[in-house]
Amino acid sequence: MTLSRSLFLFLFFAQTANAEAYKIETVGYGQSNDYFEALAGNLQVYKSDFTYDRYEYADDARLKIASGRCFGSFIIINGEPNGGGNCVFTDVNGDKVLQAWNLDEVALGAGHGTYHLIGGTGAHEGISGRGYYTNELVARTGETRTTISGTISWPD
Repeated sequence: MTLSRSLFLFLFFAQTANAEAYKIETVGYGQSNDYFEALAGNLQVYKSDFTYDRYEYADDARLKIASGRCFGSFIIINGEPNGGGNCVFTDVNGDKVLQAWNLDEVALGAGHGTYHLIGGTGAHEGISGRGYYTNELVARTGETRTTISGTISWPD
């Protein structure tokens, strides 16, 4: 049920500078409102909807996310997931970043996949990047925890 806690979602990020390219290592926390239906033992459908309200990132991170919303859907046929979705992240100044994600692997209470950044507004206009995420459900609290790593850059 927590298979696509991607998200992101969220996203993001502790970064270390290398010109205008940054490494991303961050953890996002939030809640999910999901739909799951097993149509047969080998055929399942899943809809995910996440809201992230807390992020851990380095003090010198260029992208400081304040909140995020992720949504998507996927199917699982014979244990293989196929699908993805999008996230919209808002930074501490109100500027936004749009992300697309794909679910590559599922396990009990976890999903693993890839993402890429599509664009943004304000300070994040022209943003790009890609990387990996792991999404986990913390069973005792119901909280979603998404770990994100990769690279991110802004145009000169």
